Amino acid sequence: MAEIRTFRASSMQEAMRIMRRELGEEAVVVNTRSIVQRRALPFLKPKSEVEVTARVAKVTRSVSAEKMNPVATAPSLTLRVTEAEDSRVLSPSQLAEHLERELLEPNRGAPSDDGIELSPSLERLITAPITKSSGGKPNVAYSDKTNIPVLSQFEPAALNQRLDSIQRMLESLNKARHLGGDSEVPPELFQLYTELLDSDVEEELSRDLIFRVRRHVKPEQLHDHDYCKSLLTGLVESDFRVASPIKPTPGRRRVVALVGPTGVGKTTTIAKLAANFRLRDGIKMGLVTVDTYRVAAVEQLRTYAEIIDLPMKVVTSPLEMRRALDELVGLDLVLIDTGGRSPRDELKIQELKTLLAEAQVDEVHLVLSLMAGISNLKSVCDKFAAANTTAMILTKLDEAAGMGSLLTAARKLPLPVSYLTTGQDVPDDIESANACRMARLVLGHEKLET
Repeated sequence: MAEIRTFRASSMQEAMRIMRRELGEEAVVVNTRSIVQRRALPFLKPKSEVEVTARVAKVTRSVSAEKMNPVATAPSLTLRVTEAEDSRVLSPSQLAEHLERELLEPNRGAPSDDGIELSPSLERLITAPITKSSGGKPNVAYSDKTNIPVLSQFEPAALNQRLDSIQRMLESLNKARHLGGDSEVPPELFQLYTELLDSDVEEELSRDLIFRVRRHVKPEQLHDHDYCKSLLTGLVESDFRVASPIKPTPGRRRVVALVGPTGVGKTTTIAKLAANFRLRDGIKMGLVTVDTYRVAAVEQLRTYAEIIDLPMKVVTSPLEMRRALDELVGLDLVLIDTGGRSPRDELKIQELKTLLAEAQVDEVHLVLSLMAGISNLKSVCDKFAAANTTAMILTKLDEAAGMGSLLTAARKLPLPVSYLTTGQDVPDDIESANACRMARLVLGHEKLET
């Protein structure tokens, strides 16, 4: 007989992790739903959870709590539940979930001695008398009338650990998106939903994509996994806005600048672009650097320029910028490497804007690391907009935990993507942005070539 279990957590990813830990990888999801609970204090935001119901074919009737949640210094503790004629183990995580639900139960009992109101069931759980099983171990049993487990005896260390876990769950903020009406993921699309989560796509974006798939298919098509997967790929691809790569025109000089905060890989990206344009395409080009704050960066770019055999100029002011470009006349492409600026330093951003205006740049590519959080990336985009950015280069894809952040950046940042960098090797680890390629990376259909 299959065992049905229910798991709750603050996000779908966490609920799935708990389910797999408790039931194993063979567990099958039966149903999911979002639950909103009012908090104990009226001024707190309602607490939202995701509930996952799953089943597993084999039932284990007796498992020690030490195996379910080992505590190094505490002796093993078996918590047993008796329910009608059935008997199963109540794990510490299940007990914590029950305690949490009890603490948030709207029908409260009388205030306790410390001023905290307890529901009748929670008060029974705490004040229940000690009972012993036949093996001499403490029991947790369901009340005959209320079908609610009561705790008879426990280790203080284990209890404190569970209470700390409950507190963390109670303080977690709602991250799930409630779409109104029927907000449950259709069972036929749940596998695609979990694949998005496993690819590190935000839960909000994952739900949005799944519901877009549902709106685009007929009811009978929901069962066609390949069709739905193909449709999902197309929807993800449509979310990417792509800027054209840099295209030098023979006989007409094009000036392109790379800007961004410190540590995102601007100098290495300039070197990759220069090596490809010069060695692969034979473009007549030169380099200009204004990264005088870091001597090592200037020397690094100078080394690349010598290897590739490119003219390079170092400038520190708008006047020097004008002179440098006058000396680079007759070239088809000039790449400008700028020093990292803090997005909070508005004075430095304005200085950068003045330098680029003097250079009469044709394109300004904002270099962003995919390792940064989305809120940080949004702030950087907003601040560097003063430099008239036209596209963004996303770097360090090889260091990202998953390609879901690629979709998040594309959806939430205002600039189109021009290039991706996938490692440190010059000139190999860079590629022009392609919407189909990025969609397949996000969905795991293709892998980075590192």
